Amino acid sequence: MNQFLCPECGSKDGGLETLLNKEMNEESKDPWDSVLEQIECSVCGSVIPAHLAERWDNLSIEDAKKEWKEKYKKNNQKQKF
Repeated sequence: MNQFLCPECGSKDGGLETLLNKEMNEESKDPWDSVLEQIECSVCGSVIPAHLAERWDNLSIEDAKKEWKEKYKKNNQKQKF
């Protein structure tokens, strides 16, 4: 697992990590509906999907930033259930 890196501000200071338990809705168009782990950046407060913040599956920093900006940033909030 890679060290936390915020795709919003570049901070390496991850904060609160949340594991979610929810039903998957395969028909949903909201990308957050498939996020089961999220990390809040201690510097800018952005809530980042863990797969981007920790760059799972050898995801590059550039690709993580691109996916963040295109899919997740506009709905940057903790998921409520």
